[in-house]
Amino acid sequence: MAVIAGIDIGTNTLRLLVAEMENTQSLREICSAKEITRLGEGFSTKKAFLPAAIERSVAALKQFKEILKKYSVNHLIVVGTSAVREAENRDLFLNEVKRQTGFDVQVISGEEEALCTFLGVNLVIKNQTEPMLVIDIGGGSTEFIGAEGDAPNFLLSTELGVVHLTEKYLKSDPPTPEELKSLRLAVDKVIKPIGYHFPPKGLLVGTAGSITTLAAIDQKMTAYDPQKVNRYPLSRAAIERIYKELSLMPLEQRRKTLGLEKGREDIILTGSLILLAVMELFGYDPVYVSDYGLREGVLIHLYQKEYEETSS
Repeated sequence: MAVIAGIDIGTNTLRLLVAEMENTQSLREICSAKEITRLGEGFSTKKAFLPAAIERSVAALKQFKEILKKYSVNHLIVVGTSAVREAENRDLFLNEVKRQTGFDVQVISGEEEALCTFLGVNLVIKNQTEPMLVIDIGGGSTEFIGAEGDAPNFLLSTELGVVHLTEKYLKSDPPTPEELKSLRLAVDKVIKPIGYHFPPKGLLVGTAGSITTLAAIDQKMTAYDPQKVNRYPLSRAAIERIYKELSLMPLEQRRKTLGLEKGREDIILTGSLILLAVMELFGYDPVYVSDYGLREGVLIHLYQKEYEETSS
């Protein structure tokens, strides 16, 4: 039994997972943590990390390092996704992380991110015989993964990130109908040309913070429960209702919504709209939600590399 740890440095959220693994079909969580640091703040203006965003993110990574000291970890992987891929001053950030934490960050491609997301989701949505489309709506990008059985047949990474799009289009509080319309047009412009990849009939599975938050809101969760989120069928009608209600609220009122995690109140509208666009344009209903995603997939990928490949 190996103890594996992974850290996912996202555009909006940093996540830590420590788990026991003896194969790639399951993992037993020992510890998890996350911090919303908004590392990609300001990217809609210039693709460079702000000093305050670097400071917040490094502080969170230092907290994760303290947590890791409590466990006998065999292998650790730290990955950077969309924001770290794109930042003009990413070397400054990576060097600062190394200096203050000792972590070596692996910057993964959009396709690698999509593959790891699929590996994570596959732990939850098992034994599917029908075609499946997985959507991972992140802070800096949105990934689409098509699959039949256990094998993905396409991996697409797009620049539809909820942090960037929110900053660019939703400038009013609450956003105006014109702003929301402009945002939807921008989303459709990206999604429509790639829709021919999507299976016309099959399962839609959604992962990452925007979608899991919608599942939590729909269930009026006072405390987030991954077990109630995994495989939750979230209907298009429920998403439309939540989206319409939240779009009329100023941020201060939105923060009081049951199930809405603090730090997501501004970006939840954009995440909802991306998901609705996919469901409306291509006829999916419901979306099955997976709490598992990139973070879990990174551990599976690491386990394969360290244990299965070396033993073969």
